[in-house]
Amino acid sequence: MIIGIDGTCLQGVRTGAGWYLTHLLEALSHILEEDKIIVWMNNPTAEERARVNENRFVAVNATHYPAGALKLTWNTLGTPTMESLVGRPADLCFYPNYLPIPQKQGKKVLFVHDITFLTNPELSSEEMAKSLSSNLEKHEEKADLVLTPSDYNRKEMLKHFKHLPETKIRVIPHGLPDAFRKPASPEKIKAVREHYNLQKSYFLFVGQLEPRKNLLRLVHAFLLFKQQSHKDHQLILAGSKGSAGEDFMHFILSPQLADKVRWLDYVKEEDLPALYTGAEAFLFPPVKESFGMPPLEAMGCTTPVVCSNAAAIPEVVGDGAWMIDPANVGEWTKAMVRIATEPAFGQLLREKGRSRVSLFQMDNTARQTLAAFKMAAQARG
Repeated sequence: MIIGIDGTCLQGVRTGAGWYLTHLLEALSHILEEDKIIVWMNNPTAEERARVNENRFVAVNATHYPAGALKLTWNTLGTPTMESLVGRPADLCFYPNYLPIPQKQGKKVLFVHDITFLTNPELSSEEMAKSLSSNLEKHEEKADLVLTPSDYNRKEMLKHFKHLPETKIRVIPHGLPDAFRKPASPEKIKAVREHYNLQKSYFLFVGQLEPRKNLLRLVHAFLLFKQQSHKDHQLILAGSKGSAGEDFMHFILSPQLADKVRWLDYVKEEDLPALYTGAEAFLFPPVKESFGMPPLEAMGCTTPVVCSNAAAIPEVVGDGAWMIDPANVGEWTKAMVRIATEPAFGQLLREKGRSRVSLFQMDNTARQTLAAFKMAAQARG
């Protein structure tokens, strides 16, 4: 079987879809025995191309079209097709970032990470809602198979897309990469602390800053923690600005919060394990989430996790974290106080988290994905 994959999400600064494909390709490259994957990129740099572990089963096909011309011909002429971009006919083409490219041959598989921009547009970026809302439903209905990371997201799609058959959706949870399966070394923690000037104990949040992450309540809960505990902790927000409003950014960057709340912006993946390991606890308060990789990463690094009990998060963390109503500011404050003052409680959460992450193996994700590809490729029609 020849599998063509749209690899453009691997280019530039990798967001969730880019990291998902990075780790999936790495795992697939170790289990393929006869099938071949061809990853298409347009005008990749040497560093971007190196993000794919090429071997006898996995290859990159690079094209060199002007980006604007490519979009224009796709929209007006429906060319070049995916099979021409990957350089040969494919039995199946996989689109890991929601929308497909024009395709005439082979089966079509989409990965839909999240549809909050459709179900709750007020919690998402206006840009994402505009770019995907009008097209996603028709493409999902025409796809031969739609993959998604959680049963919660499967149910959301079935509620929102009235003509999408349930049989077309396959839930395949994300696996946890090896880099997040053990705590970082003391030397790496020290280096990361020095690099980001982290001189105090800290609670950590990792993820894009956007309304659905519920960060305003988290900051308020943390300020109450400071008042009640008199601890010298900081709250560290690690993630790009996303669709966070200017009012929120002015608030967290105000002089009054300068020694209490720190925004690190985007943090390189190689620094994240040490950032997680060095934290007093990881705090994850979203009101909507289709999976929740950061809590899983934190648990793998043996960091105590406190997270919301909303959307897909309970499906992921199970009993490996302390879950709280995302709207209950007082309970979030109590959780911080308890972790900062009861070492035994933090240790219990560490042990529970480590046990939970054993269920999320990257090779299992790769094998389930490959099986889904083969099922779609062999289906009639």
